[in-house]
Amino acid sequence: MHNFLSRWAQSAFSIVLLISVCLVSCEEPELGLETQPGGDSANLLRELNLQIEATTEREDSVKTDELSLNLLGAYNDPVLGKIRSAIVMQLRPAVSNINLGTNPQADSIVLVLPFRGFYGDVSKVNGLQKFRAFRIREMMYRDSTYFSSDTLQRDLTPLGTSNYFTPSLIDSVLVGGTKEAPQLRIKLDQALAAEFLSNPSELVNADVFTAFFNGIYIDADTKLPNDEQGAILDFNLIGGARIDLFYQNDENDSLRTSFIVNESSARYTRFNHVYKPEVLSSLGSIESGKENLYIHNMGGLRTKLRIPDLNLWKAGRNIIVHKAVMTFTVNTQTLGKYTPNPQLNIVLKDEDGSLILSPDLSVNSTSYSGGVFNNTTKDYSFNIARLVQAQLNGIITDENFYIQPSGTGISSFRTILNGTESLNGAVKFEVLYQILPN
Repeated sequence: MHNFLSRWAQSAFSIVLLISVCLVSCEEPELGLETQPGGDSANLLRELNLQIEATTEREDSVKTDELSLNLLGAYNDPVLGKIRSAIVMQLRPAVSNINLGTNPQADSIVLVLPFRGFYGDVSKVNGLQKFRAFRIREMMYRDSTYFSSDTLQRDLTPLGTSNYFTPSLIDSVLVGGTKEAPQLRIKLDQALAAEFLSNPSELVNADVFTAFFNGIYIDADTKLPNDEQGAILDFNLIGGARIDLFYQNDENDSLRTSFIVNESSARYTRFNHVYKPEVLSSLGSIESGKENLYIHNMGGLRTKLRIPDLNLWKAGRNIIVHKAVMTFTVNTQTLGKYTPNPQLNIVLKDEDGSLILSPDLSVNSTSYSGGVFNNTTKDYSFNIARLVQAQLNGIITDENFYIQPSGTGISSFRTILNGTESLNGAVKFEVLYQILPN
């Protein structure tokens, strides 16, 4: 997740919240039933009838530069629509002052992308994809910020297109007599190899080379006419992404030099989603939110929530919240091949519209804050006691908060939740609280 509060800001927020609770209570200033003395729970009141208002909204473009994983591929989600992801990356000479020898002649040139995992279908029937590599015609900079919607000028003709790729996490690849981890290999145009070899002065160091060869854009060259076809693949660029140039000269006939992606390389992931009309029509709709709620990684979708009657429920009373748990069940009819996100988080928006952690997440423990997918009960439970207390005390004045997918820039999960009034399992909201004298 991106654009969250700094640790200092989170700590400051939590301190303000705890001070506020101290002002209205002599209890220990920790929110949550587990902090209370053993006999106190019997004296708590229970509220089960507070209504939840929920809608789906599109996520803004997310920052995707220099992440631990990059996503590449395409699939047709039977619920959401067409999901696409591309990679943009800068390469650097593996060594400085490359010596090509006398009369170098190109044998081949190959783009290598180490493969880590997938989301969707990678079978030979429904999952085969081809991938294209294009030359970028704009400089990339490591200290620049790149978002998932950013585009860079590139050639219209690809440098190369892969064969149909069948991803496997166990099949190694033999390269120059050495076994390497599973990888996507795209043979590039021989003219690029010749261009490299005929311009040795452009290969002397990273600064010179990146001005000469700005980088590579890779996307999926896949039609995918049917639902449930295709997949998004995970690649670890720092773990071996490169261009291998195989060549010979007057002294040797089996040489290789490489141009690699390392920590100094600019790189980012670009997302493009074409959602189905029924998903688009549900955006911002409270009525649609009563039936289904959509959450999608890759800068896709999130759920917006509010408790409309919270202040009316307070009714001037001095309320101390010990526990406030929202439980959302997954619409199991929509699962198919698509595993729900293992972790969802409750977040807020600051005055600039940037996402920040909810005060419950400042505890830094999922055993307290929740949001972990329960594979047995097929649901997510969130403890929002601190958030509710802060709203009751007027510390948080924005009524809205959000369910945001974890790892939105580096994973492809989508989660369809049953809505607030779904017959398949409506949202549950339980509050345990005390009323103290004003």
